[in-house]
Amino acid sequence: MKEAIGADKIARQFSQAAKHYQEHDKVQRLSAQRLRAKMTPVGHLLDIGCGPGTDFSAAPDLNEVLGLDIAPGMLSQMLESFPGYKALCGDAQALPLSDASIDTLYSNLALQWCRDIKTAIGELARVLKPGGQCHLAIVVDGSLSELDALGLRVNAFEQAQTLLDGFSDSHWQIEHQSVEPLRVHFDNLKTLLYSIKGVGASAAMGSDVSQGSDVSQGSDVTQDSDGNQGSDGTVGLNGTKGSVSKPLPRLRGRQDWLALCERTEAMRQPEGLPLTYQILFIHASRRG
Repeated sequence: MKEAIGADKIARQFSQAAKHYQEHDKVQRLSAQRLRAKMTPVGHLLDIGCGPGTDFSAAPDLNEVLGLDIAPGMLSQMLESFPGYKALCGDAQALPLSDASIDTLYSNLALQWCRDIKTAIGELARVLKPGGQCHLAIVVDGSLSELDALGLRVNAFEQAQTLLDGFSDSHWQIEHQSVEPLRVHFDNLKTLLYSIKGVGASAAMGSDVSQGSDVSQGSDVTQDSDGNQGSDGTVGLNGTKGSVSKPLPRLRGRQDWLALCERTEAMRQPEGLPLTYQILFIHASRRG
């Protein structure tokens, strides 16, 4: 039951973010541009963790786009923008599709939320036709180092090699793989944190802060949408233990928030406050 409850919470959190997702998806858009530059989708395409949808209209050889997401709210947003797509509510770790039914797999910054990503990779192999294409962008270890330096808890993302090890030679031919940093900039700390929370994820203070604390509101510390966090104080959506640097003093009000903002200013670059993601890009084909 623990995993089912976790999945429900993930679905709720991302559904709540759906209407405003595209106000905060800077890194998602950059990643999508790089991912799509190396692909020529054909046939039946499955977009795993589709969010509010991706425009594939420039691909003339596509027959159908299936958008799969665990969050019904995201699927509703997708259908508003792309009424010709087919919406599937489901989990990447148990795809509601027949074997060898998909020609092109696409997933942009979604699979890192899986509790068991190797199971998800197995599902990709199951539904993809022999010779089919697989194009993935996944957040990996080393991401959000700026938040860690401030003492904020962040998800403990998998190492790139661990993910690559899940692509067995018997099922996959990896055509290209690389880990690339994607850095986005923000005017202030509040907008930086909302770039995470606004797409359905979140960040929380270190272990010295009481459970339920959230620094992204700008002054007062407030609870998350469920009024609590995990038992270890993290807000990691994939259920993994967050990586923690030395925690900051507990935020008690506006003065503590302003002190945190002042610390953040030391990181400012000419373009703004930086936030860096490490992204694993994988372009592979399914062996026959």
